[in-house]
Amino acid sequence: MAENVLLDTSAILTFLCAEEGADDVEKLLRAAARGSLTVYASFATVAELFSAAMKKEGRERAEYYLAVVKAWPVTWIQSDEALCVSAGALKGSHKMSLADAFIAATALRHDAVLVHKDPEFESLKTVVRQHLLPYKQKKG
Repeated sequence: MAENVLLDTSAILTFLCAEEGADDVEKLLRAAARGSLTVYASFATVAELFSAAMKKEGRERAEYYLAVVKAWPVTWIQSDEALCVSAGALKGSHKMSLADAFIAATALRHDAVLVHKDPEFESLKTVVRQHLLPYKQKKG
């Protein structure tokens, strides 16, 4: 994958939790460190990552994860009115969370491949280029 990419929160958690697909994310981060591609992430991921980590492992771990990802060779994209309108249009026409709408809109804005393992993005296959990481296996 030589294009620019945007890491969804699910991709970041895949790497942090050493889940299946973490090696794909690591390769992207290494390529970004070498300057051979740009890796983006959305401001919405900060909230999603912090919330998920805090619920599962507590505030201290959430703060740690945030510090770790902020040190990565990632370009963090903040919101503006145009991005809000784009995210609103995606949310208005597809069933998805507001955070995922912002993440997808950010990928579109930067012509980036969305790297994820979130089933919510499946409805956007014809709208946003995607690299799907392996879904977690359902237990029992």
